[in-house]
Amino acid sequence: MTLTVRPVRRTAHADAWVRVVEALGGVAAGRDGDRVDLALGHGRVTVVRADESGTELGFEAPDLLAVAAECERNGLATMSAGGRLELTGPDGLRVHVDERPDAVPPPGADPALSTLPLWYSPDVAGAAAVLDRLGLTVRIASHIGDWVDFIAPGGGLVAAHRADVPSVQLSFEYDGDVRALAARLAGRGLTASVVDENYGLTVRVPDPDGTGDIWVNQIQTDLHGYRRAGG
Repeated sequence: MTLTVRPVRRTAHADAWVRVVEALGGVAAGRDGDRVDLALGHGRVTVVRADESGTELGFEAPDLLAVAAECERNGLATMSAGGRLELTGPDGLRVHVDERPDAVPPPGADPALSTLPLWYSPDVAGAAAVLDRLGLTVRIASHIGDWVDFIAPGGGLVAAHRADVPSVQLSFEYDGDVRALAARLAGRGLTASVVDENYGLTVRVPDPDGTGDIWVNQIQTDLHGYRRAGG
């Protein structure tokens, strides 16, 4: 299954969200009414104008029938509705896969930028098992089992992260100079700060919906407490 990670952000501040993603290095790949699809260096993001804010964990694939057949072989129960496959994780979180024919991404997307939605779950192992059976590949996992992230074959990253309540947070990863990225954001009139986390630097940008910050993690090089797949 050639899945591409494509989370969906529903927000009353759609224009502001698009502005942030474009400043980070995304490029608008399509507009349809209240929906804007943005291509990144790796993965995609969709912003939809809505009354209430929230993030959905989603993927794209060129052939939904092939995805459904592979899910069945891997023991994942799916529902089909309106050109979309939906499945439910063991914690109750719903994940969807939309069909999108293979297309050449528009030029200009920053090749260092990846989408990295976080699947918060009290059952990290269960969430990780779903991502594994969807055909994603483990990249980095913590020794204590509270974090595991995956690479999608069609582009983009997604991580399962321990939390008491299942939810999805839209975040990003940057394989480059995050201080220069923060300066670029500031140059476009956005507030951006660089925070030194235990695993590396993170750029934080205020969420246009006022619910905290959007995180852009520097690609992780300090593996203390973590292990890389195959390592």
